[in-house]
Amino acid sequence: MEAHDAKALIGTVIAGKYHLRAILGSGGMGTVFEAQHTAIGRMLAIKILNPEWTQDPVAIKRFNQEAWAAGSIGHPNLCDVIDIGALPDGRPFLVMERLYGKTLCEHIDHELRLPVAETIDIVMQMLAGLAIIHLRGIVHRDIKPDNVFLSEHPGYPTVAKLLDFGVSKVLPGARDDWDDKSALTNTGIVMGTPYYVSPEQARALKDIDARADIYACGVVMYEALTGVRPFEGTEFHALMLAIVQGNPKPPSRLRSDISPVLDQIISKAMSVDRDARYRDASQMARALDAVRP
Repeated sequence: MEAHDAKALIGTVIAGKYHLRAILGSGGMGTVFEAQHTAIGRMLAIKILNPEWTQDPVAIKRFNQEAWAAGSIGHPNLCDVIDIGALPDGRPFLVMERLYGKTLCEHIDHELRLPVAETIDIVMQMLAGLAIIHLRGIVHRDIKPDNVFLSEHPGYPTVAKLLDFGVSKVLPGARDDWDDKSALTNTGIVMGTPYYVSPEQARALKDIDARADIYACGVVMYEALTGVRPFEGTEFHALMLAIVQGNPKPPSRLRSDISPVLDQIISKAMSVDRDARYRDASQMARALDAVRP
């Protein structure tokens, strides 16, 4: 959505009840607005698909997929989707809870390195959200610090919430009306953000499963603890090759208070061989709980 198109929506009321007040952020697929429910006064966030995607059936299907993936579960570690609808011109929108706080990416950028106990707590909350979506047959496929929001409420502990299911994958049998056979998942297309994709995603394999999200959690944990990503690169193919080859520098070599056991947990989560990773999010969470300071 062009900036002037998005700004034109500020002050309007959509679906007869959502007053759009300000732009919170924008991306390639959609723009997120702050909105207020006109009847009850609740502050909300509304994501509207950008106009250039309205004639793309795959984009619309993925937009609806995001609503189903997050909205059908209702878990404290997932950003809740409350409602869906469409503008008069046909653009679909999602109504989500309005979150206050910062992304994990912003937190890492500010702090550079997070305390071990805080990092373990955040990642365990991420894994709690992943455990429930994986049980529903959903693979997020884009776990990264930008997609983890640290929701803050005065007087309450910070809650980590997973955002943006726009490139999520629904495994066979999880939902009858979603076959996930679009061009977006064909062999040769890497789904996810390059620095955080698993080796199997880097190789553009089609049979991606929940272990890709486990790998990404290992990468996020590595970055939160050390302030750097395990694999860096300015050239895409070189980065993908490094991910496929694996063997990053152990986090303890970059930070002295990281224990050998925590090194092993991160290494296991980031194993090139997905069969060697934790079999599910709950198993990784139990391993982290055992080393929690």
